[in-house]
Amino acid sequence: MTLIKYAIFIILPLYFVSTSFTARAEHNTEHVRILLPPTSIIQSAGYYMAQHKGFFKQQGLDVELRSSRSRQSITQAVDEGDAEYGVTNADVLIEKANGRALVAVAVLFQHSPAALLILKDKGINKLADLNDKRVLLLPESQDIEVLSLLRKYHIQSINISSPSVTRDITSLVNNQFDALSINLTRGPYNAVRQGVEPFIFMPAEYGIDFYSGFLFTNEQEANANPERVAAVRTAVLQGWEYALTHTEETLDVLVGLNQLLSSSSFDASGHEERHELRNKLKYQLISMRDFILPDFVPLGYINQQHLRDMQQQLVDFDLIAEGSDFSQFIYIPPRAKIDWQVWGVWVKVIVAALLFNGLWLFYLLIINQRLKREILDRKRAEQHVRYAAMHDNLTGLANRAQLMDTLEHILPLAKKGKINPVLLFMDLDRFKQVNDRYGHAAGDELLIAVALRISRLLGTPGELLTRLGGDEFVILLPNSDLQYAARLSDKIERTLLQSFALSVCNVSIGISIGYSVYHSNMSADELLTGADNEMYAIKSEHHQKRKKIVC
Repeated sequence: MTLIKYAIFIILPLYFVSTSFTARAEHNTEHVRILLPPTSIIQSAGYYMAQHKGFFKQQGLDVELRSSRSRQSITQAVDEGDAEYGVTNADVLIEKANGRALVAVAVLFQHSPAALLILKDKGINKLADLNDKRVLLLPESQDIEVLSLLRKYHIQSINISSPSVTRDITSLVNNQFDALSINLTRGPYNAVRQGVEPFIFMPAEYGIDFYSGFLFTNEQEANANPERVAAVRTAVLQGWEYALTHTEETLDVLVGLNQLLSSSSFDASGHEERHELRNKLKYQLISMRDFILPDFVPLGYINQQHLRDMQQQLVDFDLIAEGSDFSQFIYIPPRAKIDWQVWGVWVKVIVAALLFNGLWLFYLLIINQRLKREILDRKRAEQHVRYAAMHDNLTGLANRAQLMDTLEHILPLAKKGKINPVLLFMDLDRFKQVNDRYGHAAGDELLIAVALRISRLLGTPGELLTRLGGDEFVILLPNSDLQYAARLSDKIERTLLQSFALSVCNVSIGISIGYSVYHSNMSADELLTGADNEMYAIKSEHHQKRKKIVC
C-alpha cells in the first residue's frame, strides 16, 4: 500500500505534465511536403515507415509524401518552393552547379546501386566493347553514375534515354538494345527470374563511387527553419533504421501501400501475385543493405571529402563547369536550444516528487536498472564470443570451426543417402605478390573484396562460404553434384579475373579450385583433405603459367 502511494505521488504529476506537452506538440504541428523519386516503392521504404510508425508526428510534423514523375521535377519543385524537401541521386550536384539553391540534408546510399547490365551471350566482355552499341539509359541525368563511367573510359556508345521506351530485360533478349542501366537492388532479380544470365558493369569498381539517395531541401528552408530541417532528418533516419531492422513489418506496409497506390485488390486468385510481389520487395530490401552499409556507417552520413571528390569527377567528365559554387550545400544541424520554460516545470515536478516521498523508490529503480544492464552486457558478451568463435575476423565469413561443425551435422544425412555434399577448396593465385608488394593492408582489402564477389554468386539455401585462413576459402554445397560445382567454379574464376580497384591501385589475380565429393563413410577431415589435394594439383599447373599482377 505504501509503494502504491509513493508511485501515485511521482507518476500523477508527471502524467499531467506529459499530457500538457503532448497537447503543445500537436498544436505546433508543421505541414511539410516531401517529393519521392519515380522509382520502386522499396527505394522510399524508410519514408513510408517514418510515416507509418508516427516518427514524423513525434517531431511535430505533418508530412505529405508525394511521388514525382521525374527527378528533374523534384529539384525544380524544391528549388521553387512547391515542396520543402525532395529525394534524388547524385544529379542534385548537377542541379546545384546549374544555380539551383539546394542543400543536402542526408545521404542514404553510401554506394550508388546504379549499374549497367548486358547479357553474357552478346559478346560484350569489357567496357570497350560497348563502343557503337545501343545503351538504354534513364531520361535526364538519372543515370549520372553510368554516364560518368562511359565518359571516363571514352566509350562512344549510342545512348538512348526516351521515357517512352519500355525498360525491361526483354529489350536485351529481343536485341532492341545491347545494354541497360539498372538499379542493382532490383535489376538482377528480374533477369534471374526470367532465366537470363546477366553480366554487370558496376561504376564503383571502375572508380565512379557516388553517393545516392540524397534527402535535400532549398536554402530558404534551411536558413529560415533549421530546427524543422533537423526534425525531418531525424524522423527520416528513424524510419530507415526501422525499415532495415523490421523486414517483415516493413513488407506488410509496402505491399499494402502498393495495393492502395495501384488501386488493385488481391482476391484468392491473386494471392500468388501478392506473394511474388512480397518476395521481390524482400529481395530488394535485403540487397539495399550492401549499398546503405547501416552496420558500418551512420545513416545519413555525408563525408565532405568524398563529396568534393564526386564534384571533381563531374567536372572532369564535363557534366558540371569548373568552379561551380557548392558553398552551403551540406546542411549543418543547429545547436540544440534549451526551452527553460518547459524544462523548468519538469525539474520542479521531479524534485518535488523525489523530496516528498520518492527517494527510496528512486534508489530501488537505480539498483534494478543496474542489474538489468549487467544481465544485458553479459548476454551481449556471450553473443560476441559465440560469433567470434565461428566467424572470420577480417571478412565476416564462416571460419574453419563453423565449417567443421556444419559438416559434422550434415554427414549423418549423407551416410543415409539423403544428401550429397560437395566441397570446393579455393586458393588465390598471385595473392602473395600483392601482399608483398603493397603491404598487408592492401592484402586485407583484396581478401574482403574477393569474399564479397564470391558471396554474390551463392544463392542456393545452405551454401556456406568459409575462409580457412590466409588466402584459402572453402564453399560447402550441402546437396549438389560435380556439374553444378563446375559451373559455380567457372563463375568464380571468371568473376575474380576482373581487376580489383584497391586503394593503392588496380590488381588482377586468379584462383585455383579443387573439388571433393562425398563418398561412403567419409569423415569431415577426409572430405576437406580431398578437395585440398586436388586444389594444389591445379595450382601447380597455374604456377607454370603464372602471370604478373597488374597495376
